[in-house]
Amino acid sequence: MRIDSHSVLDPAHPAFECIAHLNEILTQYDLVIASPSLETGVSIDIRGHFDAVWGIFQGVQPVNSVRQMLARLRETVDRHIWVSQYGMGTVGNASTSMGGLLRSQDIATQANIALLSASDNDDYSFIDQKFQPESLQTWGKRGAVINVEMRRYREFVLKGLETDGYTLIDADDSDPDETKEVVKEVKAASKELYRSECLGVSKSEDVSDAELKKLQEKRVKMKEERYQQCKGELSRRYEVEVTPELVEKDDNGWYPQLRLHYYLTVGREFLTSRDSKRAKAQAEAGENAIWKPDFNKGQMLSSVLLLESLNLLQLLTPGEKLRGSDERMQKFKAIALQHRFLIKNYLNVTISEKLTSIAIAQKLLDKIDLRLSYIGRLGPRGKRECVYKFVTPNDGRDCIFKQWLSRELVSVSSNINVPTPITDTTSLPSNEDMGGQENPTDSWWQQVKCYVVSFMERLESGVDAIKEFLSTLKSDERWGVMVVFEEAQPQIFGQLGFLGQQL
Repeated sequence: MRIDSHSVLDPAHPAFECIAHLNEILTQYDLVIASPSLETGVSIDIRGHFDAVWGIFQGVQPVNSVRQMLARLRETVDRHIWVSQYGMGTVGNASTSMGGLLRSQDIATQANIALLSASDNDDYSFIDQKFQPESLQTWGKRGAVINVEMRRYREFVLKGLETDGYTLIDADDSDPDETKEVVKEVKAASKELYRSECLGVSKSEDVSDAELKKLQEKRVKMKEERYQQCKGELSRRYEVEVTPELVEKDDNGWYPQLRLHYYLTVGREFLTSRDSKRAKAQAEAGENAIWKPDFNKGQMLSSVLLLESLNLLQLLTPGEKLRGSDERMQKFKAIALQHRFLIKNYLNVTISEKLTSIAIAQKLLDKIDLRLSYIGRLGPRGKRECVYKFVTPNDGRDCIFKQWLSRELVSVSSNINVPTPITDTTSLPSNEDMGGQENPTDSWWQQVKCYVVSFMERLESGVDAIKEFLSTLKSDERWGVMVVFEEAQPQIFGQLGFLGQQL
């Protein structure tokens, strides 16, 4: 059957504005393509119009959602499906027990609050961590089920379909060569269509803040409006020119990777303020109560401190050759194994003894979208081993970091609370792995105490000239001054808040 572009129903079509007339509308189309959002709440009762239902499930939906989507068409017609062997997403730290999920959230919440209290020198004891415990238990139960099913995604989907009464028939690949050719053509067409989408976003018109807000609130959007909204959001998120390459990178999850790298490096001085604002905003919205999973997702200080304790940035020396047998790489692996439960809980990266030091490094570097490049097997005969080196990426992140840093500096004001040294040595929350075994993390938690002291020591040196200059100004003038420093010294901007309070 030949399908042309006019017989495909666009989900953004204005016809979808009235769901009550959905069945009537669908009869006007030969082929309807739906996103995973088509699940419960939609009933297609058309008879004698559609010949089959096709589904491609890559693992982004829970198992039950797959079955719900296939059942939207009530008529008994053939269902043709392809299901990934493994799922793509997990809940929480991917634990398969309710207790494991709930304990991980409890530990993460206590740790994040303790880190904020130590770094921000503020009291966060007002936060209510016992918000809706019955809802949290339900979340843990369902999350554990989803995590189990994601590990054997295809198996659970097929079992569920059998339970629903479907008869499963394996597809007959009578001509493998022909099938491979079809797959090749489909992939090529898919890539071409996606490139066209990325180009369409980058070429769309720029919109103002007010126009973007209207687009975001609009339920039904035409294609050009979707392009404009996407471009507007990307331009404000990255603050650089929106190119087709940037659109693709963002679709592949570049933003959280880039954000973690930024706060691990040039934006480090602003991380405490960022987490503090998010925590207080969530507490205010919940009348001092927080939903633990959302609260922990919004906090980055624990992840950054953990990567700092692993000294991950030591691997990013351009041109330096790294071997798995190097002493420092072995030390790196030992520290990673020691902190493997924290790494799983805060970074969702699984570390095991069987992994080489290079493999562990690659998994952690992937969190900031960096990799070690393989350069070959070097060494004498019989003792050769793989050698890697870091190659500085040319992906434009430096320009993005510069824009983000400028934005941070513009937002600096005289009411910034800069941390002061603390002497409270009250023990922080203990951490246990999901099996209840003790987790040795004293060295990591100790950083909470020394972080503030280290920050203050940096402020004490090399700023005499700024002190002298600011002393000539009135208190209400100090924060209206635009100070320009050399690009090589961006960290000096983070010191202005402290100096303004000192003078």
